[in-house]
Amino acid sequence: MKNAYKDIKSLTADELKEWLSAHCEKAYRADQIENWLFCQQVSSYDQMKNIPQQTRDKLAQSFAIRSLTEVQHLISVDGTVKWLFQTPDEKFIETVLIPTNGRYSVCVSTQIGCAQNCAFCRTAKMGFIRNLEAGEILEEIIRVNEYLKETGEIDADGKPAQVTNIIFMGMGEPLNNLENVHRTCCTLHNQKLFNLGRKKMTISTSGVVPKIKELVDRNTPCCLAVSLNSTNNERRSSVMPVNKVWPIEKLLEATDEYTRRTDNYVTFEFVLMKGVTCTDEAAKELIKICAPRRCKVNAIVLNQMDDPNLEAPTQEEVDRFLEKVRAAQIQITIRNPRGRDILAACGQLAYKKQQKVANVDTESA
Repeated sequence: MKNAYKDIKSLTADELKEWLSAHCEKAYRADQIENWLFCQQVSSYDQMKNIPQQTRDKLAQSFAIRSLTEVQHLISVDGTVKWLFQTPDEKFIETVLIPTNGRYSVCVSTQIGCAQNCAFCRTAKMGFIRNLEAGEILEEIIRVNEYLKETGEIDADGKPAQVTNIIFMGMGEPLNNLENVHRTCCTLHNQKLFNLGRKKMTISTSGVVPKIKELVDRNTPCCLAVSLNSTNNERRSSVMPVNKVWPIEKLLEATDEYTRRTDNYVTFEFVLMKGVTCTDEAAKELIKICAPRRCKVNAIVLNQMDDPNLEAPTQEEVDRFLEKVRAAQIQITIRNPRGRDILAACGQLAYKKQQKVANVDTESA
């Protein structure tokens, strides 16, 4: 990165307090500094008016205050907003705001690219470049809050709108960047900062089994969603290579342990693909998986893709599938696609960088 110093926004509150104490500064300054960073959203230590100059100088010598550069933002006909951000090392990520009846959900990226190579996801075409730091993930949310303030959005209570829900479902596999995702969730959960409850944050994984267990061990304040997307190992492995490492049986063992230890249900995400997952057989297998478990299913019709082997089912096929699953008393909802016209829907986030940044051609644009 251009500045080799660690991004101060990536520090936990305890780490910042420890650093202050080690540098002969008052630990209570940590709360003031974090308020400037996350509530006042300053971009310079000089703006921290109630922090002594000598403290600001020490901070500046040890930590950077990094930000993302907006390259482009697009607004869908349904109100969804998508940003293309450039990181300090000139890489690119996308972030999506989904406003719904006074609720403002943000789908954040956790990696630049992704190594999971799921067949139905355009981010997979990018390959894996690097993990995002906690400060960069938080910056995505900060920038969306800035946008809501600038546009004068009002929430359901008539107050200035702010981000209400976080979905770790943008570019990347969140659990392959668990350290930074955990740090992000802890900062978002901090009552003095973003004050988001654990049920307002959802981490979506393709099924990295050991990390699901680590998520529980860390007591990360969040809910868990699992991209199931098929109901037997042969079909799931054909669209999700992660299944070859951790097959469905191992994945379900991990989700059962998650439910047992946290007393929270798991959301199974299920992409409906013609002839693959949207069939009578798949419906029966999904019922078999869900019936004995505390879970719900979010069904998503396959969005626009480049893979000629994958096709969205017809509305009749979708209705038949849902009818069969619901008849077995399984809680299943169909997620309405948002932002399709700007390629901001599930599985559509990707970019194609041309020679000049000014000419960035976003595949999702």
